[in-house]
Amino acid sequence: MKTLKIIGAIIGALLLVGIFAAIFIYWQISTAEPKDLGVTYTEQDAKTAIEDKAKVEVNDLSKVYFGSNFTTEGEVFVSETFTDSEISAIQNYANEASGPFKQVQIHFIGDNKVEASGYVEDARVTIPGPVYVRGEVIQTGPRSFSTNIESLSVGDYEVPRSIIERANSEFIGYVNGILSGIDGLNIESVQINNGSVDFKGTLPKKVNGLQ
Repeated sequence: MKTLKIIGAIIGALLLVGIFAAIFIYWQISTAEPKDLGVTYTEQDAKTAIEDKAKVEVNDLSKVYFGSNFTTEGEVFVSETFTDSEISAIQNYANEASGPFKQVQIHFIGDNKVEASGYVEDARVTIPGPVYVRGEVIQTGPRSFSTNIESLSVGDYEVPRSIIERANSEFIGYVNGILSGIDGLNIESVQINNGSVDFKGTLPKKVNGLQ
């Protein structure tokens, strides 16, 4: 199964989304509203990022969500800046129909730091609800990252450090394993700014969602 390929490669911060999936298996989630990070977006933001900036061909974005199956072809060199709105739009419209994440807001803080909030709705979750995470994302190689999570809350509950570290360690290995097997992916650099992320490297030219 090949998951999160184009989304993760474009934003260089898919690890934070991965933390959502890794951590909600430990705790029931309250029905509080997701934290508002002040990020707004439209469907055009997603199209601008994927088609105009990355120049990646995606047959159906709604089939390229967390946990979906898809294939990739070729490669394209990308050196672009992607905004909070563009990355948030990709996540939302990719997950809108069948994915587990809703109302996602991703805000790039700068100095390798990112925060994200969203609503988790998945069969593995006892009680669907909001998640908020803030942390550091560091590129460690052309197909690998590490993260340092500063804060993670599930609903109104602040997750203990011991659980954050265990979930983070397990999921980093999982995500980096996926990245290592993506043909056409070669990340030269990812720089997180205030409100945007700079990506330089190659991405798969085509992504075909299978679902």
